[in-house]
Amino acid sequence: MKFRCTIILTILLSSFNSIGLYAQNTDTTKNSLNKEYLKGLTKVGGRDWSSNDLRFAKEGIINYNIDGKIIKENEMKQALTSGNYMSDHYMDNKKVIKAVVLRMATEDEKKRKKEREAPSELIGKDASIFTAFDINGNEYSLNNLKGKIIVMNFWYVECKPCVREMPELNILVEKYKNKDVVFLGFATNDKSKIDSFLKKNIFSYNIIPNSKKIAAEYKVLAYPTHLIIDKNSKIVFSTIGFGSRTITDIEKTIESLIKE
Repeated sequence: MKFRCTIILTILLSSFNSIGLYAQNTDTTKNSLNKEYLKGLTKVGGRDWSSNDLRFAKEGIINYNIDGKIIKENEMKQALTSGNYMSDHYMDNKKVIKAVVLRMATEDEKKRKKEREAPSELIGKDASIFTAFDINGNEYSLNNLKGKIIVMNFWYVECKPCVREMPELNILVEKYKNKDVVFLGFATNDKSKIDSFLKKNIFSYNIIPNSKKIAAEYKVLAYPTHLIIDKNSKIVFSTIGFGSRTITDIEKTIESLIKE
């Protein structure tokens, strides 16, 4: 009797597997065998992101879907925008990020992603009215800046990604210094901490201290956050974090607004 039960169980398991009830286990095996494309690379961890040595590959990063197939950057963006996926970054032994791989997002990650993307809901809407003074005492207000392109960066001194993107942001400031473009850096820190920070770091934005209230008005939940306001005081661009295309996307948006 015991022998007959064993045979029946074996047949049932084989049948279930053939119709896909064990697809998850099969996919796991498939994916583990499919990791040759990541040979020589290691996953970027939390501590790696805080390292000043970490950088993106100049020749471009290869994007992979969950099956290890190479996909285009717009396909990667579409997948991440859906909210169902997250991406893991992989670097070589010189801490250069070479690959980005999609994976299914957990329920907790989906929730946090939705919270972080709150600023994107502002696109197309009127910018919130603000009046603020930078660390040099210069006044800036939305009303006085109408007719100009306003590039906003929300940051704080202790934010490693915020600091890493500053050299490239400084290049943008220099490029558009003779255009109707105003760069405002809204920091959560007080003036004394910012002054101390600037003794060792260069940030060419017009830096406004104690900006938590303004950040809340613009629904900023993660740093760095970048927003761009057009000449009619409409929010036309929003992005969170410092990625391989952050600076490029900011520059493209500025260029398109200048041509209007």
